[in-house]
Amino acid sequence: MKIIFLNVPGHGHVNPTLAVTAELIRRGHQIIYYNTADFATKIAQTGAEFRPYPNPQPDTEELNRRASNLVNVTTWLLEQSQRLLPWLLAELKREQPDLVIFDSICLWGMQAASLLKLPAVSSISTFVQEGVRGMMTFWDGVAIVRQAVPKLPELFQRRRQLTRQFGPDIFPYSHIFPCISDTNIVYTSREFQPETDFVDDTFHFVGPSINTESRETAVFPWQLLAKDNRPLIYISLGTVYHNKNEFYKMAFQQFGTYPIQFILSAGRTTDIDALGPIPDNFIVQNFVPQLELLPRIDAFITHGGMNSVNEGLYFGVPLIVIPQQMEQTLNGRQAARHGAAIVLGDRPPYGRTTPKALHNALQTVLTTPSYRQNAERIGNSFKKSGGYQAAADVITAVLAHPTPQT
Repeated sequence: MKIIFLNVPGHGHVNPTLAVTAELIRRGHQIIYYNTADFATKIAQTGAEFRPYPNPQPDTEELNRRASNLVNVTTWLLEQSQRLLPWLLAELKREQPDLVIFDSICLWGMQAASLLKLPAVSSISTFVQEGVRGMMTFWDGVAIVRQAVPKLPELFQRRRQLTRQFGPDIFPYSHIFPCISDTNIVYTSREFQPETDFVDDTFHFVGPSINTESRETAVFPWQLLAKDNRPLIYISLGTVYHNKNEFYKMAFQQFGTYPIQFILSAGRTTDIDALGPIPDNFIVQNFVPQLELLPRIDAFITHGGMNSVNEGLYFGVPLIVIPQQMEQTLNGRQAARHGAAIVLGDRPPYGRTTPKALHNALQTVLTTPSYRQNAERIGNSFKKSGGYQAAADVITAVLAHPTPQT
């Protein structure tokens, strides 16, 4: 059967779908996957037919720039929906897919499937935050209000324009995000999802989509990890927030003499030479094969992106989360609630920490067994959820008994 997959240009939204896409193709389905040209190679490697959004394509860098401001992101997505919907409606009418899968912030995907009454599945790569209570602090609220107020007129204007252009059914739910359908796949476990009455039996918690064959690998000096039994610590601030040279230099200064082996993924665009002298106990690369490395790691210092949190916990690795924006802050706090993480720098502006705080956090997670035990418990809940194969099962069931999106 023919499946149309619509996503946004963000690695955190695309990566969980790659193994699912490959599995659906293995089961004999045809997938046409739409995104920006930045993701063409990654998507094509799954066996899907990649198709680019029309020019001017949604800008990956623009989405990344707006990621720290929820209202800015919402406004940008409304703008993209207004531009892409006429094209997408024509595309779907021509292709006549059996099913549409859209990411939970891919507004144009949900709206097109809803307007055309096509069977649809939502792909949710974050926690479902709608209806969750007790995760935000007073200071988080202050930061959100300060960000939101100047942008609200534009947000309301974009929404009114979409309603005038496509009618009131363009917003099928009272909320905008997450974009949902009658079937929703969430890439975490029910145990790890924060409690909310918003979640019902249309949500299927399949756990992280872990398959090393569907993810990019890289040359790595594995032989250096086998020299002794020192703890192995992995540091990565992800694909968007990796340009933190001062943080990396602080880690060098704080831990350069420790009897610990550090592996730093510094980001593809980071000039490693600009970091200065690298201590002997640090391996620094622009890109590290994360899924291959994590099973060997004793602690993971991370920005708290959902993929990184899920992948670390999947392999039972305790976390030190230094969030760079709101969503990552909530991810880290949820892991900390479960006793599997310590969160640093989670007061706006996010990401600020000190050498002493970092030192104390690392000592704590390495010397307190409960952090690893709790990480392993969550990881076991992920594995029991079924992963990409369970996601493919849910999608296959929808294909077998399709119902138009309501």
